[in-house]
Amino acid sequence: MSRSRNANRLAKKIRNQTTLTLSTASRLAQQANVYLGSSIVDSSDPLQRRLEAHMAHVLASSFRDHQLNGALLGVREAEPESQGVRLTLEPDMADEVLRELLPRFDHSYGGIRGVPGLRVRGIETRLTLHDAVSSARVTVTRADGGPIRLPSARDGEVLLWKQAPDGLSRDERQEAEEWTDARGIEDLRVRDLLLSRILRCPGLVNRTAEPHGFANCYTHHAGDIVIEWCCGDTVEALCAALLAHGFADDAPRTRAIELPSRHSAHLGDRTVILNRHGSCLYGRHAEDIAESIRKGYDS
Repeated sequence: MSRSRNANRLAKKIRNQTTLTLSTASRLAQQANVYLGSSIVDSSDPLQRRLEAHMAHVLASSFRDHQLNGALLGVREAEPESQGVRLTLEPDMADEVLRELLPRFDHSYGGIRGVPGLRVRGIETRLTLHDAVSSARVTVTRADGGPIRLPSARDGEVLLWKQAPDGLSRDERQEAEEWTDARGIEDLRVRDLLLSRILRCPGLVNRTAEPHGFANCYTHHAGDIVIEWCCGDTVEALCAALLAHGFADDAPRTRAIELPSRHSAHLGDRTVILNRHGSCLYGRHAEDIAESIRKGYDS
């Protein structure tokens, strides 16, 4: 199929699943490298989607702009499994991914960090992160096949995943309830669906971190993820790629995407916020910053 016919098919898909005009949908579609139809495979289990969404949310707020080799959330590849998803991690970030995900009470922070109720089992080269109160689970391996180290407690930390291996602690239960509390979140189903897709399409979201090896991601509250970058894909090109692969499929049409400007996009009623700066933020210093980030992981 020719590139122009591909772009026309994608433009019609974008128009049909959003409130964008055909001219805007066509402008986005022209920027997608290829359109082969939806390719993100979701879990049919809402509890599985909720766990994956929470993991993506925690990793986004944990790594911020300290990624290595363009792995925005520390993830290189994602492959659906019958009961979950298998994540292939950036080797140098793998230990930190595990540390940030497994729940711990941080006395200096005054609360829980990580995903409440998340527990771990398996061997060092293939670990299963599973929910203590449901069948939801995610398998993690390193891209180089090496072992992933279980984290030890730092000063002021209590490792809740070790302290209560067979159930939730009281503090975790309260934290888990806050994640499922709908206050301030228009549609929990949309949040869980789109944030779980962030975890399941690393090849797309990592494009934001590819030019420099790092980008910036953070969260405002329990309902969103923000991704910011300065070089590489435009916001519209990234949106086109996401929509081409089915990122907004099954989201309410009126909330699928909003384009406040050429440099900003809101997906799923601001569940995923994309911002691109109009010029490079780092210039010739980008390599030095990347090396400084790497040294931080080595220390």
